[in-house]
Amino acid sequence: MAEIIRSSYGPYKFAAALINGLRRSPLELLADSQLRSVQFCRPEVVASERHLIAAFAAAATTTLSGVARSRRIEVEFILRLSCQRQIQDALRVAGLTGEEESVVAAAITEGDEDPEQLLVEALQMLGGVVKPFERTAPPQRLMELYGISEAQLETVPRTGGIEPLELLIIEKVVSSYVS
Repeated sequence: MAEIIRSSYGPYKFAAALINGLRRSPLELLADSQLRSVQFCRPEVVASERHLIAAFAAAATTTLSGVARSRRIEVEFILRLSCQRQIQDALRVAGLTGEEESVVAAAITEGDEDPEQLLVEALQMLGGVVKPFERTAPPQRLMELYGISEAQLETVPRTGGIEPLELLIIEKVVSSYVS
């Protein structure tokens, strides 16, 4: 599927997709442990496809180097995506409420397992349709979530078609595992 975002880092493979029109709550699947290696987040916390990939790379880096805050790379991914230090804070920022009509599903596998296949399984269980990723949150909401000021935005030039807000959020993702 062209709508699926893919990446790899070291032994890990990553696939993510925006799923709209859910017919079943992802929280049910997580509670039943039916989808190991799949993590869900609210689309309004994601700035771009690059943001998802940066969070995956940060989670893989911390996991491989032995400094991850979580034992599971999928949870580490949510920590890095949300730029939080505590799992409960990451879940508060990016986690599901149970009222979602759409989610970003991300699968991380190791070795030969195909993360895209896990997304297909999630889609079958959830119902809905995979759509090309699009940002759903207005810039002001992302600025609030990630603690970015207008003054910070003004200091970053537009480069290569990437907007300053996206660059600053990705910088926060990267610095979340450096400090």
